[in-house]
Amino acid sequence: MSKRCPECHRINEDTRIFCSYCGGTLDANLRLIQDLEKQKELSKEPAAPKQRGDVNFYTPRRTPQKKKSSAAPWVMFFLAAAVAMAVWFFMNQ
Repeated sequence: MSKRCPECHRINEDTRIFCSYCGGTLDANLRLIQDLEKQKELSKEPAAPKQRGDVNFYTPRRTPQKKKSSAAPWVMFFLAAAVAMAVWFFMNQ
């Protein structure tokens, strides 16, 4: 007789404890123990702190960040002006 994996539904050998395809637990008792351990771990996690109802929490809106201006337009302007002066200089000679 063979064992069918409850997670991937593939058939495994009788001697297997874990599925050879997906690694899921094949033994029902072992699955029960793992589920109980998971529940125990979840119950240990602290609950989210409750907010007091009598206090109005104010969170100010953030002001949008200003974009840093690029120097590229100024560089292009001065480069075009330098080229225009060079062309004017060589055309007037």
